[in-house]
Amino acid sequence: MKEGYLNFWDTLDEASVAMGFPSLKAKAHLPLWLLVPLAALCELIGWLLNTTLKLNLFNVKVLTMHRWFKIDAAENDLGYKPIVTFADGWADTLEWFRKYWLPEFLEGDHSVVGLHKGTEAKIAIQAGDVKGKVE
Repeated sequence: MKEGYLNFWDTLDEASVAMGFPSLKAKAHLPLWLLVPLAALCELIGWLLNTTLKLNLFNVKVLTMHRWFKIDAAENDLGYKPIVTFADGWADTLEWFRKYWLPEFLEGDHSVVGLHKGTEAKIAIQAGDVKGKVE
């Protein structure tokens, strides 16, 4: 993969594993040659029953297409420069989710509020707040 690109599904799988859940890729990996005919069959069944099944050709296409995200256009066109690198922000995000979100999720409260203190401190430093410290 090219430098600066991120594969959405690999990153999502990394987050799932970091939270202690099974790998999504290992759990639900079926070959495309099998999924496409199954999805076509499901569409036929859905058409006969006048409904839409979850396994259909559109969903197979969406779930198997590659997605890459880059900020080159925002940097070039808008002069945007990230305060926190993706790697640092992603590591902070995973740590925050493990520490704050996961216990709440496991207890049944599914709210998500706030930033990781490390990310807040990095933003404060970049914004000129010399008091900002990374814990």
